[in-house]
Amino acid sequence: MVCPCCFTIPSVIIKLLATASALSYGQRFLTKNSNKWVRRISFGITLIISLILVGIGLFLLVLANNNDLRSRGFANFCAMQNLKDGGPMNEVRCAILNEADISGKVLEFGPGPGTNFKCFVNSTSIDEYVGVEPNTYFKEEMMREKEKRGLTFPLDFAPLRGEDYVDVMSESFDVVILTHVLCSVDSVETVLANAERALKPGGKMIIMEHKTAGQGTKLKMFQEVVGPIFNIIGNGCKVLDMTKIIESYLGNRFSVQLDEFEAPLPAFPLLFARPHVKGVATKK
Repeated sequence: MVCPCCFTIPSVIIKLLATASALSYGQRFLTKNSNKWVRRISFGITLIISLILVGIGLFLLVLANNNDLRSRGFANFCAMQNLKDGGPMNEVRCAILNEADISGKVLEFGPGPGTNFKCFVNSTSIDEYVGVEPNTYFKEEMMREKEKRGLTFPLDFAPLRGEDYVDVMSESFDVVILTHVLCSVDSVETVLANAERALKPGGKMIIMEHKTAGQGTKLKMFQEVVGPIFNIIGNGCKVLDMTKIIESYLGNRFSVQLDEFEAPLPAFPLLFARPHVKGVATKK
């Protein structure tokens, strides 16, 4: 449901509607001295583009003000993507998880529909798994994915934001997994603090996140354009300088090994998310 007292109009929606209005006005102004066929053709093209922009704006407006619809839609999208086995992105994902030798008690922030479970198929060394996931629409998909992969470890679903997961016993987990989650939290530092507190000394934090492109690049400008839109449809996801944030926060308390790379994601609709960082941070 939409909360009347919380109704907001994100700036990206105002820009889309303003662009549609400007196109309509500009078309009439620029073609007023043209022949009727030029005016009709340009009017038709402008009308189609304007209607598309207005439609996108209204769609984003509904999503921005309906948390339940946004959460359910995002869960369905992620579940559909998770059905695709293989592929270069899954190879990257599983490579970093397998190299880290996931074992013992495992805590994952933002597991979604169990996206990483496909990488645990040949692992029998996970004793316990806790998934901290605020989007409860993912729970059923996660349980289904666990059964599909034949995984036998005990699974505890914690329907909480990563910032709110504070009741866990300190230094009780061997591994913390953070893949494609830090972009959508309200405070990256708070989630990292909870992950740090949960980890045993010598425990490993597995990280893979998308990040900002290089300053001044065309991709960086593209990220700035599509970022506000993806923030709405991506359930709060933001484009951040993850490498800098992670290294700055973990500091000397961890042995941090991070590598930046271009993720093998499709140009549409994820070109903006290709810049990635991955690695392992070991608690000292």
